[in-house]
Amino acid sequence: MIFLQRAAAYARSVRRQRSNRLGGHIHPASYAVRRRLAATLLVTVLCGTACQTWHTQRVAPESLLATRQPTKLRVTLTDGSQLVLEHPVLRGDTLIEPRYTLSGAGLRHSGEHDVRIPLADVRELATRGFSAGRTVGLGVGVAAALYAAFLVASAIACSGNACY
Repeated sequence: MIFLQRAAAYARSVRRQRSNRLGGHIHPASYAVRRRLAATLLVTVLCGTACQTWHTQRVAPESLLATRQPTKLRVTLTDGSQLVLEHPVLRGDTLIEPRYTLSGAGLRHSGEHDVRIPLADVRELATRGFSAGRTVGLGVGVAAALYAAFLVASAIACSGNACY
């Protein structure tokens, strides 16, 4: 009986030391919540803009805008300059980025400030798309940062031979 009491007292002291060293006792169910939150955050970050890049299109502007309606289109002109058009439209032989003004009735098209680019001046078109290389690089970088943070936290927690 005395042996069981001593064992229970020892277990309580070990729990108290661990909880004090870690900054408080964490309920086991909160680990699962933290894991889910971390996974959700990681997926959100990986699906963000860091995982996208410009992809050069090898098709004519007419066929690109007929099959897809990209929200952004990077246009490289024959002189080498680049423009990014938002919601471009093809009318005849001209790429147009419609401009809108805010009025009392909401957004209204104002044709006077449209960006107009003749197709004869277009050398290359590019659209935004998923980049596997950037996604893998970001995932490896996040994993390395988390591992480094774990090592630093372990070194701090185990300073002075407190770990056994």
